[in-house]
Amino acid sequence: MKKNKRTDTQKVWLTAALGAAAACGASAYEVPLSFIGTNMPPLEFHGFASQGFLYSGDYNYLANDTKNGSFQFSEFGLNASMNPFPHTRIAVQGFAFDVGNVGQYQPFLDYGLIEYTVNDELGIRAGRVRRAQGIYNAVQDIDLARTYVLLPQGMYDARWRDWSASIDGVNLFGEISLQKAGSLSYEAYAGFIEMANNGGVARYVEALNNMSVSDMNYAPSFGGQLWYNTPLEGLRFGAAIGYMSDFGFSGNSETMVQIAPRVYVPGYVNSHTVGNSLLQQYSVEYIWKSWTFQAEYSTYDLTGYTHANIYIPAIRRTVPNLTPMANNPETWYVAASHRFNKHIEAGAYYTQFTLAGNRQNDATLSLRFDIKDWWLFKVEGHYIQGNALLRDGTPFDNNKNWFMFAVKTTVSF
Repeated sequence: MKKNKRTDTQKVWLTAALGAAAACGASAYEVPLSFIGTNMPPLEFHGFASQGFLYSGDYNYLANDTKNGSFQFSEFGLNASMNPFPHTRIAVQGFAFDVGNVGQYQPFLDYGLIEYTVNDELGIRAGRVRRAQGIYNAVQDIDLARTYVLLPQGMYDARWRDWSASIDGVNLFGEISLQKAGSLSYEAYAGFIEMANNGGVARYVEALNNMSVSDMNYAPSFGGQLWYNTPLEGLRFGAAIGYMSDFGFSGNSETMVQIAPRVYVPGYVNSHTVGNSLLQQYSVEYIWKSWTFQAEYSTYDLTGYTHANIYIPAIRRTVPNLTPMANNPETWYVAASHRFNKHIEAGAYYTQFTLAGNRQNDATLSLRFDIKDWWLFKVEGHYIQGNALLRDGTPFDNNKNWFMFAVKTTVSF
């Protein structure tokens, strides 16, 4: 059997990254800048590497062959930061991941920014900055920040990690004291979102429409998030909104065209889709002693159109077609986790995703083991009803019950 050299190379690369990170322990690396004749603070480096395993019952979910077990679930990153001047921070992170046919270890700039903090009430970031959205969007890559292997996928889809977390633009942030009434934390952003031609959104569109995607738009976007930190310690409420305009893509596909009663002939479609998206997301979180309780709800309002030219070789004609687009996916989850001691944590959540009458419900139980400060191991089980999040062209079935098993280990320095 012929070996896949690319896959073998990636396994060696990831194994080496895991080993190197483990050898580093919990310490960060600092590089002094005195050798270039400056007394600036040193550069500080951190990194992480994760490898997971996915096994599912009736469907291949996330990775390509999870019904037989798949290791196509990995990620790693390297970041550097420094504080060259008072109130100023510069930070950059490179990231790569692999989830099925998405990512495939292609490195990209996760964030690269300069930040200046005027005071507690006002700060500004510029560059490729994290996009504030809910509890987890801006910290999806930080495995330490959560109990679970997989966050609720209707809201934090692992296949969309290459575009969902960041925006190229500016970000204002701060915290305003309300004295005894608590405080308000805010972030507001504006800029452009880059969607790769081989990214998670493109792969979803290709599977849904049986087409080849090209020319994903560099879409303008703006939005923000407001958190109300209540006087009750550990309790906060959040609301986020985000608007993306003129996002779209071009594509090519084949189809069968009816030219007479019961007469169908092959046709070739060249299409361009343009749309707008309005996101609303609402969050609540309560941290009490060793417990964490969370709930979130989000909805998208997607509108637009697809303009297609269908070429029919049999009659040598091109037929134009204009199709409106309107979708309103909704998702929510409730979650609870408990830290038993410094080594063991358990969590559970229930989530639902719905789109155009199709749904996927997921009841999840997860265990997290902090083997060392720099080494995590997680294992979890999913009992799922419906398959609206498969996104591989499989027919929808709201009544099918199936299982998924996930394991993940992460090392960091």
